[in-house]
Amino acid sequence: MKMSGRLAQLDVWLLSNAAHQAKRLLCAHLDRTGLRMQHYRVMAGLTELGECTQAELGRALELDAGNLVALLGDLEEARAVTREPDPANRRRNLVRCTPQGRRLYRRMDEAVARADEAMFASFSEEERDQFHQLLARLVAAAD
Repeated sequence: MKMSGRLAQLDVWLLSNAAHQAKRLLCAHLDRTGLRMQHYRVMAGLTELGECTQAELGRALELDAGNLVALLGDLEEARAVTREPDPANRRRNLVRCTPQGRRLYRRMDEAVARADEAMFASFSEEERDQFHQLLARLVAAAD
């Protein structure tokens, strides 16, 4: 939809439209891996945290426990992660990334990078850096 008039004057509207475009691009690129944005979120979190409890991962990613269980189930099915009872507390599950999961995460990360490149192809490197800083500031202020 071409925006003109009042909508084109509203930064919040433009940002919302850009976010919608970014999500479409991101989903299209990640679809080629067979997984979705939320799977990437879990794999990125697990890569950063390393082995952790399911509860720790959920808190770090601010994901509802039910949603995390479903996502981890998908990732287990893809042989990307394993869940095993924590020897220190059998009521908790430890989540680990598998070698196949690390390969899958690299493929997903490459897909995300391609989406990022496509979204910001019209920006110079300096503009991308500035835009990133402004977005980070906007997100931090919203928190």
